[in-house]
Amino acid sequence: MRLIKAAIKNKKIVLVLVAIAIISGFYCYYIIPKQESPDVSSPAAMITTIYPGASSSDIEKLVSKKIEDKVEEISGFDYVESYSQNSASIVIVNLNNDADKDKAWRELRDKIKDLKSELPDGCEESQIDTKLTETAGMIISISGKNYTYEQLGNYADDIKKQLSSVSGISRFDIEGKQKKQVKVEVYLSKINKYPISIEDVCSVLKAQNIDIPSGSLNLASGKIKVKTPGAFTSIQDIQNTIVGVSSTTGETVKIKDIAKVAMDYDDDSDYKYTNNGTNAVLLSGYFQDNKNIVLIGNDTTKKLDEIKKQLPKDLAVDQVIFQPKDVNNSVSFFMKNLKEGVILVVIVVLIGMGIRNALVVSSVIPISIGMSFLVMYVLGIKIQQMSTTALIIALGILVDDAIVIGDIIQVGIDEGMTGDEAGVKGINKLFVPVFTSTLIIVGAFLPLLTIPGAVGEFLKTLPQVVIICVTCSYISALLITPAMSSLAFKKSKSADKESKIRKMFHKLLTYGLGNKKKVIIAALAVFIVSVGIAQTLGMQFFPRADKDIVYVDITNEKVEDINSTSNLVKQVEDVLKSQKEITSYTSAIGGGMPRFYITLPTTTPAKDTAQILANVDLTKTKKFESNQELAEHVQDVLDAKISGGTATVKLLEVAEPIGSPVRLRLTGDDLDKVYAASDKIQQQLKSIPGTSNVRDDAAKKTYEYEVNIDTAKASSLGLLKSDVLKQINIALKGYSSSVYRKNGSEYDILVKTNISTVKELENLQIKSSVTENKVLLAQVASIALNSELDQIKHYKKDKTITVYSDVKTGYNSVDVENALSSKLSKIDLDGVKVIYDGEKYQIEKNFTSLALAGVLTILIIYILLFIQFKSFIQPLVIMCSLPLSLIGVVIGLLVFRMPLSLTAVMGIISLIGVVIRNAILLIEYIIEGRSEGLSIDEACLHAVSQRFRPIILSSAATITGIIPLAFSKSALFGPMSVTIMFGLLTATFLTFIVVPVVYSLVNTKLEGKKLGKAEGLVTDKAKYIIDKLKDIKK
Repeated sequence: MRLIKAAIKNKKIVLVLVAIAIISGFYCYYIIPKQESPDVSSPAAMITTIYPGASSSDIEKLVSKKIEDKVEEISGFDYVESYSQNSASIVIVNLNNDADKDKAWRELRDKIKDLKSELPDGCEESQIDTKLTETAGMIISISGKNYTYEQLGNYADDIKKQLSSVSGISRFDIEGKQKKQVKVEVYLSKINKYPISIEDVCSVLKAQNIDIPSGSLNLASGKIKVKTPGAFTSIQDIQNTIVGVSSTTGETVKIKDIAKVAMDYDDDSDYKYTNNGTNAVLLSGYFQDNKNIVLIGNDTTKKLDEIKKQLPKDLAVDQVIFQPKDVNNSVSFFMKNLKEGVILVVIVVLIGMGIRNALVVSSVIPISIGMSFLVMYVLGIKIQQMSTTALIIALGILVDDAIVIGDIIQVGIDEGMTGDEAGVKGINKLFVPVFTSTLIIVGAFLPLLTIPGAVGEFLKTLPQVVIICVTCSYISALLITPAMSSLAFKKSKSADKESKIRKMFHKLLTYGLGNKKKVIIAALAVFIVSVGIAQTLGMQFFPRADKDIVYVDITNEKVEDINSTSNLVKQVEDVLKSQKEITSYTSAIGGGMPRFYITLPTTTPAKDTAQILANVDLTKTKKFESNQELAEHVQDVLDAKISGGTATVKLLEVAEPIGSPVRLRLTGDDLDKVYAASDKIQQQLKSIPGTSNVRDDAAKKTYEYEVNIDTAKASSLGLLKSDVLKQINIALKGYSSSVYRKNGSEYDILVKTNISTVKELENLQIKSSVTENKVLLAQVASIALNSELDQIKHYKKDKTITVYSDVKTGYNSVDVENALSSKLSKIDLDGVKVIYDGEKYQIEKNFTSLALAGVLTILIIYILLFIQFKSFIQPLVIMCSLPLSLIGVVIGLLVFRMPLSLTAVMGIISLIGVVIRNAILLIEYIIEGRSEGLSIDEACLHAVSQRFRPIILSSAATITGIIPLAFSKSALFGPMSVTIMFGLLTATFLTFIVVPVVYSLVNTKLEGKKLGKAEGLVTDKAKYIIDKLKDIKK
């Protein structure tokens, strides 16, 4: 209290400190790191192990399983996924959100190093990528019809070099830079004429392309080095290399006599990119941590504009993804809502309190927000959509304390006190209830910090920032509002004037106090009806991200054919090109795009997969109201036009990605049974209305030729197995025998044959390393066609197939899954285990966490109220206002046609503190009225009359503060805003009637019981006295 009195006496010092706080806070806002969404991606690493020639089943048993068992031992381990495919094992290790990444990755490298001796001979060293979840801050496409991949790569190198000088850039990666190589394509028909093998060609090229230091000569004039060039200097050198001598004519055989030598791109390149259908190279940029990327983005844009001026006009340099722009738009969107909210709140306060008082009370807003930015900077809380939404939610709450304190000071001035006296007296009177109210708001949001997992990480800045804002507003209201009020407030000219709305509430409450049971029964009936209506609301985990992006995942039926995948991508691009709403598209062939969004699922590289990122502008035609409607339309077109594979249109997800709203994991030891179960489940899903894109991730059986060597025949002809295996490998896969250096660049020299049929393979002559004779492969081996799974997937070490289904607009995933569960209960799945792992599971898991947080909130509030009122009953009376708010919540969601999403439930929990706060102020004044001698009903009427203006103003300020966000069409925060807005609206209206009625009913009965006990004691005493008198008389 001394500090508050000092603030009132030293107003000038207070004003100076206020100015410093505001300036410091908004400077902090300028420099605080900004991002679009909270970073909630769980740390993950990908371990790739190559085992040439091994089948998918061998890879699973000999490599993947061993790695899975080993990685379980690292710190912070959560779960593991693996993909075993022909010649390669891909294992993805996922850590817990709170894991020490650096420690875990150190342990991972050590474990994989130790495992090397346990893997089969022939396994290449495992490659570990620990940047799997790192998101690119920008993706720049360099493309042009008149440029080769090599030229595009060179331009990308130059652009990378110049952009790397921008401060705040961590690094740039060049994606899709195609490697050139010298291809030595050996003609089978020609090499078979000579006593040389394909392996001999490789050996000669390696021996003829060599540089060995020659030493030096010690001359009289000094030591002079001797150089003997031995490396190839031109393609002609390679062509003219002698590889043998004809046994019949004695002629020398040169490479050009048996092969075609040319410089070309690698046919087996794993990744290719296109931008709007044109070959492209991508430049992926990453920002340094804890930097304001909006400012870095401005510098990058300026630098890029300078670079573009130096480039040819027909070379396109486009921003595929530019996070600084997205962050700036996102922050601007929320700050615009915040500014509009501030204006609306000020108008409400202005209407309720007059211009002079409104300016004083509203000054708390910039002061509190400025102080909040200062605290956020100190605590390292970034500016992103959750923290800015918290500011909007807190906006109306910020002025609550100031309104209540300002109102009591005005009442004191109207009663004839000086400004300073009214300030001190008002704070003395309201210090405890205002302090309790602030603790209740803090207590309401505090349990939200206990929500576990990725969802908790995503949401945690909201309660953090609200708590910071409310604490700052409390300090401002206690120290600054009294000082400024005592200086600025004047005696009201119409202090005794009562508004029509107040009179209306007075009449309603008078009726309610006269008909207590009817009012309570009516309130209960409305609440029960609203609970029933709530059952009809659709449930949702998280809506899709508010991003103007869709992406398409493509899978080719032909497994090892990247050219076929490229043709499939072109089919999809043609469909996208025909959609006016799609402004641009970038394709990755052979895997996924560089990670362009934080929740984007990991795509494992494979020649039969591709991904297309498409930028969307719905305003181009206004044909679709949402990205989901556009995605559904494009999906229908693709399903009708695409052949040779599948193309699935997807939207970006928020917080914890699940792939599709309906997701089931099928596990079992017998993959045939799992496949059969997947087919049955997909058939059932397709029969349920509202499902679309029903699919699974099961690998298809692919055909492969198996060369079976007759060991006895091979041995009798002097052939070793290694001779056969090596020469078939070189003939079909190719072998990099040496390196060709030119202009500072190195190019692999790849030796390969032109074999394209089984017959030609049978005619391959294998040279014996023992006898040096050549033998036809057909003499020692047979070639048969077999089928095998091209990939075996594990999830948490179990063989797994995942079934997915999207849900059309107007349908609900929970209803779909309930219908599916009912159907599956009547089907025999032959022992296959079905794990429901979609949106319904996430809702149950996370809504349970929120429900526990809600219970904890109510418990904290009850304890605080018990401490304040020292009563078990009064806190329950106050808390009866909570169910009243749910009536408005249901009405609001119905009116706005919104589902009961996770953010809507958060809005309900957020309501608890605000609603209780209003009820506290009312009960506090009722109790004060009783202490002044008023009857219970008179005290209720008096309290509503006295607290009407501050409660109405506080609630109106909170409601109007979030109106812009509620009408912003934000799929993520719209439901939260609507629940708070409508919940508080009905709760405030009913609090003035139902809470006093409940208080009157409960306390009348309690006092009646006390009075009955007192009368009983008096009667007993009187009887005792009468009996005594009778005894004396006798």
